[in-house]
Amino acid sequence: MRTDTEQFAAFLQTELELATGIHTILEQERDALAASDLQSLQTLQQEKTLCLHQLQEHAANRLQWMKKSNLPQSAQCLQHPDIAAAANIPPLWQKLEEQYKQNQKLSIQLSDIVLHARHRTLQKLKILRGQQNDPHLYNDKGKASSLKQGQGYIQV
Repeated sequence: MRTDTEQFAAFLQTELELATGIHTILEQERDALAASDLQSLQTLQQEKTLCLHQLQEHAANRLQWMKKSNLPQSAQCLQHPDIAAAANIPPLWQKLEEQYKQNQKLSIQLSDIVLHARHRTLQKLKILRGQQNDPHLYNDKGKASSLKQGQGYIQV
């Protein structure tokens, strides 16, 4: 039984297009975060959710097709004789792998940006509320814990 390499190439091409679209959305999210454009972020979040859902469905269909075709569900499939003979599949696989790595790298950057912004916001809220960073405002003797515990200048 020969493997349908055209079908496999079509799966990879569509998945690459979806992954590239997600990368574009992630870049737009990064720009919107830098500009503090919350409205754009909300719209981009909805678009990204839709694209991620489509990518997950498509990848699941590809994996199901690979399983049905008795292909390994990893890069090992490129060693299958029918797949190795198709000149267009290895470059598509490589491009898809690179795109996933780029998306992962950009997702990590966005996560770091959001976590830093969250930390700055929490610090600002503490300042606005008048809270110290020290959760223990008083020690067991009723004195402010932020004060030095040494002797006063009169005792010296």
